[in-house]
Amino acid sequence: MAIRRNWTEEEVRAALALYLVLDFGKFHSRNPRIMALAMRIGRTPSAVALKLSNLAALDSSLPQKGMANASAMDRLVWNGFLADPTGVLAAYRANPEAVAGRMDDPATMFAHANTTGTTTEATVQRRIGQDLFRDMILTSYARRCALTGAEDVRLLNASHIVGWAQAPSERLNPQNGICLNALHDRAFDRHLITFDEDWRMVLSPTLPPNARKILDRGAGARMELPKRFLPDQSLLEQHRIRFRALAA
Repeated sequence: MAIRRNWTEEEVRAALALYLVLDFGKFHSRNPRIMALAMRIGRTPSAVALKLSNLAALDSSLPQKGMANASAMDRLVWNGFLADPTGVLAAYRANPEAVAGRMDDPATMFAHANTTGTTTEATVQRRIGQDLFRDMILTSYARRCALTGAEDVRLLNASHIVGWAQAPSERLNPQNGICLNALHDRAFDRHLITFDEDWRMVLSPTLPPNARKILDRGAGARMELPKRFLPDQSLLEQHRIRFRALAA
């Protein structure tokens, strides 16, 4: 009879790193990324797929929860990620299954050595953790702009609601992000657009008419909400306060 081996904290972190960047409908044992992780940590693909479903039970951002039998270790790792994501970031960086297919992305092209939420010098200065943040946000929004539906990832950005410099503790919080195309990302970053409590885009009165028309063109009446990690309304309110101050 096979001896049941409990999951270690390191193994659960590796599973969580994959969970955060894998579409919810792809948690099955035939998924190549799940199979690769299973081989690397000495688990069966079915066990890894089940672990991802167990982690989903802890994800309050999901409209439909996973299997409600997460372990104490699952809860420890999940709560640790919410409090301080650097441990899961390190697992993501060490996890080829999590970053598979992302290395042609400008956000993931440079060295993966530093695991703090600061910056390091590579070919250019980059924000440490931005690759994980981008991957989480694009996965949550099914790799589509929340406003226009544009689905070419080369045109998409993971937009911080409260900026990198303004809120260090929120830098890797997936509820501090929205997937936007490059133009709307720029306008959002400059507080030329924001979103109201009903997820509708609001344009700054300081914008000239032609710019307003361009930003309005192709944009939905409301943003398309993500499959998980709904934007935090308290963070959006901070964005709205800054938006109103600059528009005054």
